[in-house]
Amino acid sequence: MQVTTGRLTQMIKYRHSMVNMGMFASLCLLFIGNSLAAPYTPKDNNEVVATWKVFNDTDQQMSLDDISDFIEQGQYPGEADYRYGRAKAWLQTKMANASPNAQTYYLYARVLQHQHQFDRALKALDRAIELKPTAVNSWLLKANIHLVQGDIVAARQACLTLIGKADILLISTCALEVASQNGKLAESYQELARLYRLYQPANEPEKTWLVQILADMALKQDLAEAALGYLDQANMDNAPVSLLALWSDVQLSLNQHQVVYDKLSNVIEQHPVQDDALLLRLAIAEKYLGNTVKWQWAFAQRVKLREQRHDSLHASDLAQYYLKVDVQPKKALYWAKINWQVARQTNDRMLLEQAKALFSQAKNDKKSVQASGNLTVENLAG
Repeated sequence: MQVTTGRLTQMIKYRHSMVNMGMFASLCLLFIGNSLAAPYTPKDNNEVVATWKVFNDTDQQMSLDDISDFIEQGQYPGEADYRYGRAKAWLQTKMANASPNAQTYYLYARVLQHQHQFDRALKALDRAIELKPTAVNSWLLKANIHLVQGDIVAARQACLTLIGKADILLISTCALEVASQNGKLAESYQELARLYRLYQPANEPEKTWLVQILADMALKQDLAEAALGYLDQANMDNAPVSLLALWSDVQLSLNQHQVVYDKLSNVIEQHPVQDDALLLRLAIAEKYLGNTVKWQWAFAQRVKLREQRHDSLHASDLAQYYLKVDVQPKKALYWAKINWQVARQTNDRMLLEQAKALFSQAKNDKKSVQASGNLTVENLAG
């Protein structure tokens, strides 16, 4: 799924507990890749290509709140791969050694969601909700996953279940997010903008979450200036990957390629691990500027590795790469279809439509060239 379809899971304070805002994040759960070095495929099965720290006593004693905080840091550049994998191992250990509570199942569902194991994540959430029916974060995550899968009815029902459990702004945002993905984007955007003005968010994380949703809705309607206006209210100096990706998409739509290039190259170079979503947008900006091919080459190596693995987790990135960087209509359509099998939100549909249009145009251009060639031969023969 595309990054811009989803604002990365964020946590805000609600009724003195941490509440997952992943519903409105539409899953962006960013896919990170390898380090700055080019991808490497070992030639010997016995070759050690990576090492991983084994569990120690401190790991075994990690509390669920510690694990939750650890997962939260996974939304920032260069962090997701290590943190989600580590958290999954911790949670599996806890689930094997004790009777899991609602928070354990919820956190496990978040990890599974990040890995696109949506059906398993829903099962974990059902268990979490069974143990704690009033858990707002579990209902939000459940709504989010249903929405990603294109199940509007189930997503809406999860939002309605929040009545009596959450405040009006949270419930309304949940419902409007679903409605915006169900043919009512303009109306949902206008209503959410009104609610944002009327009910001021209680804290900075909640404000960032809301302006990101509004910016995404605005961009979908080609209201790039309005989208940028909302994003200007967020702290871009310490932004999660999803927010940086959305900001980049807005700037690219305004032809601010140098701005994107400068910002993202600085972010990426600060981390030993590159996030696919940011590296892709950096390659797009670089191609337009035409000065270097550094980042285009780096992402091309990433694409090669993804294709060797048939990595459906990064299908959206691959489709966009073949649409905007190394233009290959057939491959763009192939990966857009793979992505659509997993993610069925508005931007996923738009990506598929763009790939289909490019593929059709390429076919028509080929036919035109062939027809022109035949006509020339016939004229010469005459």
